[in-house]
Amino acid sequence: MRIYSMPVHKMQRLYQLCLENIVQNADFWLQVNNIQEKPGILGSPFDCLPASLEQDLLDMYEQIHGLPGRNNFWLEQQEKWRLFITRRITRLTITEYTEKISLVHVAATCRNLKHLEVRDVEEALPYLKAVAPCLTTIVSLSIDTMAHVTSGSLKYIRNHCPNLRVLGLKSCFLNDKAMNHLKHISTLAELDLRDTEVTAVGVSQVLKSNPQLRSLHHPEVVRALYKLHSTRTWLVRVEASLLNPSTAACYHLREIDLELSRKDNPSMLAVVVSVCPEIERVRIEFDARASPYALVPLAALKCLTELDVQCVADTNRKPWDDHPTANVAMLECISLFEGSILPILQSCGSHLLTLSLEGISGVDMKTVELHCPHLVSLGLYYNTYAQNSFRIPDNKTSIKPFPSLRRLLFGSNSGNNDFSASYLEWLLSNENLEELSLSGSPLFTDELFASAFTNSAAFPRLRRLELDYCNVTAEVITGFLYHCGRKSLRELSICGPFVHEQASPALCYIICEKLDVQLEAYFYSFIKMKKRVVRYKQDLNFISSKSDIVSPRYLQENCHLADQHQ
Repeated sequence: MRIYSMPVHKMQRLYQLCLENIVQNADFWLQVNNIQEKPGILGSPFDCLPASLEQDLLDMYEQIHGLPGRNNFWLEQQEKWRLFITRRITRLTITEYTEKISLVHVAATCRNLKHLEVRDVEEALPYLKAVAPCLTTIVSLSIDTMAHVTSGSLKYIRNHCPNLRVLGLKSCFLNDKAMNHLKHISTLAELDLRDTEVTAVGVSQVLKSNPQLRSLHHPEVVRALYKLHSTRTWLVRVEASLLNPSTAACYHLREIDLELSRKDNPSMLAVVVSVCPEIERVRIEFDARASPYALVPLAALKCLTELDVQCVADTNRKPWDDHPTANVAMLECISLFEGSILPILQSCGSHLLTLSLEGISGVDMKTVELHCPHLVSLGLYYNTYAQNSFRIPDNKTSIKPFPSLRRLLFGSNSGNNDFSASYLEWLLSNENLEELSLSGSPLFTDELFASAFTNSAAFPRLRRLELDYCNVTAEVITGFLYHCGRKSLRELSICGPFVHEQASPALCYIICEKLDVQLEAYFYSFIKMKKRVVRYKQDLNFISSKSDIVSPRYLQENCHLADQHQ
């Protein structure tokens, strides 16, 4: 007897359909609950299900109906939502429109809550007090944008969340004074203070009282560390640590994010690396006017696995114009890649898993291949490349670049005179790719896409494809769907002025062939394209004229199309 097994993605889709069917019949389950419910006892017909299934049902209900909001459905029908708030759910979001009776239900029911998000509220403290019995098990707490987080709120969190490891306060109304109440939370490992009124002074307070933090998201972290451990104070502490190593300052931060300008002290990164030896992920926006050697201290990191460097070009001034004229010629002949990135790759490349370079001059791909053999993710955006940078073996069908590569992100300025089209085709021949993102480039031709995409052996493991400002015909996209749509592909994203011509045929093909592929279509992605236009606007000759991009007709047609697809 032969037993046939259903493919994993079809099993997942069948599971989703079952969840949707249960959620769509909420009226029936509400009647069942009203019949079975005993006086004085809050319950749900789903309480006996496995914990993961209870959570999936709640997620599906919110995916279909959204979160509690101003609309009449939520104001009148929160009783249905409460059906899916069961004892063993681990993740929950409450909003300003969550009714008091719903908050009481949450407080009385949830005893295994691990992740709580408070969204769209004016003041966070009343909502935290309303669900206070649940806070003892909370591991991750996120208070969303524009909420007022006072000193009292942070004090309440510190006293009522004994297991808290992740605290997100991004874009909240928060200042340095409130940071005094985040002292000595020994369990806290991750804190997000981006887009708040907290300054380097507040960040310093947090670091001094919580050296165990593994992640602190704030643009002033590096400068705060430098101020804490620089100049004479730092020398005194170094001398003391030599006499007694146990007193040496050491933090457990795993990542840093920095905008490095020419005005920053050249020794800043060296100080930070010395007090944070466990850093694994580094993201730096580099001012092209700064010294090309400014990033060399990162080569001392022994645990570095992710490096993201973006070079910000200033077309109005010459690089390093503040250096003495005697040094200008020497500096101008040394690129950022040679001065800083190459030493980092030589020292850390063997354990580097993610590398992203944007706007970097003089990139040598042979060097990257040599020193980074285990890359899982590679991003190459609008760089310039050294002469003889590309090496393609004669037996390229059997030898693939970066054999461990799973994610490739690519965009270029100047066509084949800069990045080799044959090398790009070789990169695209990697059969292990699971995610591919291509941003507009003169290299993207129908011939290249036809060679890389429209064959039965292409991308057997690819799950997501992004095409941003790629002027490729609809025939190539439908050919790609024909060959790869029934394999592992789950998401196709198309963005740019060609979205109408590309997405409509793709959607028709997906529907007609009943492919299990989600299509995203956007006319303009402000977040992705803003810095590209600012930094490299002189080189973006592959983008349509401005009048086409902001045409009201295109906006109306493609925004409507994007709404349909979402």
